[in-house]
Amino acid sequence: MCGRGDQSLTWADISELSGVIGAAPTSNLQPCHNIAPTTTVHIVREKDGERLIEKARWDLVPAWWKKPLAEKKFSTHNARSETLLEKATFRTAWKKGQRCLVPMNFFEWKRPRKKGDPPFYIFPAKEPAFRMAGLWDEWTDPETGEVILSCSIITCGPNEFMAELHDRMPVILGSDQVEAWLRAPPEEAYEMLKPCPPDWMTAHRVSAYVNNARHQGPECIQPEDS
Repeated sequence: MCGRGDQSLTWADISELSGVIGAAPTSNLQPCHNIAPTTTVHIVREKDGERLIEKARWDLVPAWWKKPLAEKKFSTHNARSETLLEKATFRTAWKKGQRCLVPMNFFEWKRPRKKGDPPFYIFPAKEPAFRMAGLWDEWTDPETGEVILSCSIITCGPNEFMAELHDRMPVILGSDQVEAWLRAPPEEAYEMLKPCPPDWMTAHRVSAYVNNARHQGPECIQPEDS
């Protein structure tokens, strides 16, 4: 599964990956080299006909959740493609077409994982980041009234590259799939939930420094022997 990520991207990087059009912000995006579930990621979604780069909690909170966020004990940072239409957590967001892109690279620990093992950093062979297929939802905090945007990354079975490391991988989209992913009917979008070609991916082992989610900085993604 995809449980730790790297988003060291500029606004221009995300714009090019996703087709966002508009003026860049006055300050660039803050890089985060070691993202864990429930923390913040940048996503791309369409709302009211506009394609936006926004911050979202990486651990989807369904709109129907009525309790305080602290009482949510189940993990929703990943959504399995095979059960997407069955799970109440994701079903409504999927039917409403609340799909997004999560431009991110990721870490994976080779199975069977042993305590202290360092992970592999997995990134595209030719682009700054993967276009991960995601779902978003908006939840209103019953205590404060705050509206929280959150997301989940959709996973599928592995391609030949990922099968050497893990039995799951994020659904990764090509540049020619962006328009359909964000705008097509759910039935058409569902056909995209497949492993990407293995030659889109490359990896190197990094140090165990990244095992601690509190550790940040570019050293998280540097090769182990550098």
